[in-house]
Amino acid sequence: MMHKVAVTGATGWIGRYVVALLLDKGYEVHATYRQTPLATGGIWHRVNLLNGDEGVKFIKSVKPDSLIHLAWDAVPPQCYRSLANYEWTRNSMALIHHFVQCGGQRVVVAGTGAEYRWEEGLLTENSSPDSFANAYAASKNSLRIWLESYAQIAGFSAAWGRVFHLFGPHDPGNRLVASIITSLINKREAFCKFGDLNRDYIYIEDAADAFVALFESGCEGTVNIANGKPIQLKQLALQIGTLMGSEDKIIFGNEPPKEPIIIGADVGRLRDEVRWKPRFSLVEGLTRTIGWYAEQE
Repeated sequence: MMHKVAVTGATGWIGRYVVALLLDKGYEVHATYRQTPLATGGIWHRVNLLNGDEGVKFIKSVKPDSLIHLAWDAVPPQCYRSLANYEWTRNSMALIHHFVQCGGQRVVVAGTGAEYRWEEGLLTENSSPDSFANAYAASKNSLRIWLESYAQIAGFSAAWGRVFHLFGPHDPGNRLVASIITSLINKREAFCKFGDLNRDYIYIEDAADAFVALFESGCEGTVNIANGKPIQLKQLALQIGTLMGSEDKIIFGNEPPKEPIIIGADVGRLRDEVRWKPRFSLVEGLTRTIGWYAEQE
């Protein structure tokens, strides 16, 4: 059994839950942070992964047999145009290369649903076209293509989890669910610009659980991390309003959307090969999220 796991981006939105799950399962977890480590177990290392030398020193000192690479500047909309994407690609390659040189056997990297060219319907790992339309998508896809080739030649196991829309506590980007909840908590109107759109949302604890399941499964290649059931944003917003008793404060825009109406993820690989399914229903996830934000006030 692989037991020494390095987790980058361990203080991030997904990372904090991944670390907790791995510790519960008995792994020796070596977690990286940039500013402040979490008050959990595990062994914490202060590493600036955009300084390639620091990442190499971390790998050489720990010599993990497994690497879960979650670190990236991924808060929208800034991430789509940021030049940091190219630095993340270059330094991620160096990190993974030295991991393999030090005997590493299993790599799982966080990708994004933004890597797809968004077309109407469910997006599938091996048949839906990739997008290189912005810096974020192009950089993630470039790293993924390199990783697949490198793993095949160098002989290690690699998987790539494409994460779709997340919601839950600790959202660093004040995305739709977080913005609606915080507005309603503060007795303000909550705005949902494109209520007709259908998008694939997954609760953050479920997303982390899916990553750990992907890691343990040994499954290789790209796997969508999503719920597989797109929900209309209007229904999502009204569900939050119902749970908070403030449906009347939700305002919808009437501007026609410029994106496909329905975009979701084909979760066949996640379900059949990783053998994973969500633990939390939408209502359960929203209830937990509302409760967390209420405690922050």
